[in-house]
Amino acid sequence: MASLRRRLGALILLCVLTIVVTGPRALAADTFTVRGLDVDVTAATVTAAKEQALAEAERTGFRRMLERLTTPADLARLPATDARQYVRDVAVEQERSSAVRYLATMTVRYNPAAVKKLLREAGVKFAEPRSRALVVVPVLRPAGGALPTVWDEPSPWRAAWVAQGGGGLVPLAVAASVADPTVASPPVDRIVALQPDILAAIGARYRTGDVLVAVATVNAAGAVEVTLGGGGSLHRPFDSKTFTAEGGPEAAMRTAVAEIAQGYETQYKQQNMLAFDHAATLPTIAPLSGLGDWLVLRERLGRVPHVRRWEIVSLTRDEAALSLHVVGETDQVRAALASAGLNLEQAEGVWTLRIGGAR
Repeated sequence: MASLRRRLGALILLCVLTIVVTGPRALAADTFTVRGLDVDVTAATVTAAKEQALAEAERTGFRRMLERLTTPADLARLPATDARQYVRDVAVEQERSSAVRYLATMTVRYNPAAVKKLLREAGVKFAEPRSRALVVVPVLRPAGGALPTVWDEPSPWRAAWVAQGGGGLVPLAVAASVADPTVASPPVDRIVALQPDILAAIGARYRTGDVLVAVATVNAAGAVEVTLGGGGSLHRPFDSKTFTAEGGPEAAMRTAVAEIAQGYETQYKQQNMLAFDHAATLPTIAPLSGLGDWLVLRERLGRVPHVRRWEIVSLTRDEAALSLHVVGETDQVRAALASAGLNLEQAEGVWTLRIGGAR
């Protein structure tokens, strides 16, 4: 029986060996989607106005989408191109028209593969979207000293995060209460205290270790004081900051959410620009303690945009020898691997890739 188990184990391992593993998983479509494109066009006929409005939305959205992925200096080097050939589809959210005028709010989705091919061929550095979401737990401390809330509705603080949407380079997911009525949602005081077990439990539901607790307190003057805690592997844009807006606390909350989201986007883009003129192949040894480690290693490598593909040189229960085809500076590659829970080290000319803490 033991011999049969060993043979079955070897067969499973052999099946794993035959799999050719390639680059990162499919990217979040939201990164290549631009919402809220407002158009207002007057022409000889409403049909002509609508056609012009559609073209305008496609051009404007294309520019905004490229600005997400690249830096202004690099974007300026991109040759003039027809945005329409990169459009996947267009959705009209709202529209009004007269005999010669057309007004609408549109959403345009672009083709990720075509857009990245354009940037690579133009030699323009860009950042791939992050594969794992940042989970946000919005805690609201209302004016008047009322107890803080997370799961209660309505909550203008939660609504501001939901309205921000999950697109961009760093996907945002607003933590929801536990759907099962027989299971209690985590208590607010333990969330505010940033207790590791609670944050880990919330993140596990979204398969990420990055959980941000965003506490908004409305003070007597109507300003919103925002404190950020947790965050996992991503550095917080700030620890605490006060926001005001002419529209009152709810408008200030929307301003705060937009600034926090933009802060994460900027930080992530700075650290994860893919420079295709810096490409290399790293012969790497990954120590393993069995098939489970190999499956974890494969899954985590699949989250790292800097690893364009990898090949198996040899694989045993104790060790995987891989060729990693990477782009970017070595420090960038190591940081990207570390964010996925993989530690790349070099000793005596040999690269070693070790599985780190849970991610």
